[in-house]
Amino acid sequence: MRLLLLKLLTRLGRLWLQSRGVRMGRGCWVHGLPEVRLKQGSVVQIGDGVTLCSMSRFNPLASGRRLSIITNTADARITIKDGAGISNSLLSCSQSITIGANTLVGAECMIVDSDFHGYPLDENKPAKTAPVEIGDHVFIGARTIILKGVKIGNRSVIGAGSVVTSDIPENSLAAGNPARVIRSFAAK
Repeated sequence: MRLLLLKLLTRLGRLWLQSRGVRMGRGCWVHGLPEVRLKQGSVVQIGDGVTLCSMSRFNPLASGRRLSIITNTADARITIKDGAGISNSLLSCSQSITIGANTLVGAECMIVDSDFHGYPLDENKPAKTAPVEIGDHVFIGARTIILKGVKIGNRSVIGAGSVVTSDIPENSLAAGNPARVIRSFAAK
């Protein structure tokens, strides 16, 4: 009975996302109804076998946040590759966000590719944007913030609550504010 209910909820979630313009791969699981705000012309592509969680029932660390997928410009592109999992987080894209295959994004993370405003604030300068690239087989701990222009290498781990402001090489454990590499793993 529980599996049947999960399949029904997933079907509703997939229909919800597709009706808002999200391109879905095969075999995806969608728990709950994510918040989706897409600018016309932007692209959100989700690969095969992706799990998207937008219900606190499935993750006790995310009691107050739904999964939010937001594009801020017509040129924005979000790509979530096969086998990835994202739990109750925020993806806000003005240019490009890529999440690699089999990467897991923990509860209440924020991934943004823009400053959202120019600096200094009293001048009408455009916001700075830069692509965010998260490699394959990466684990991102709960409540991590990943800022514009960051590239996280394959098989890396980002500790919970980190603020990632610069690139993290592959096979690394990084944590802190700002996130720093704590140790490297042997390449497999």
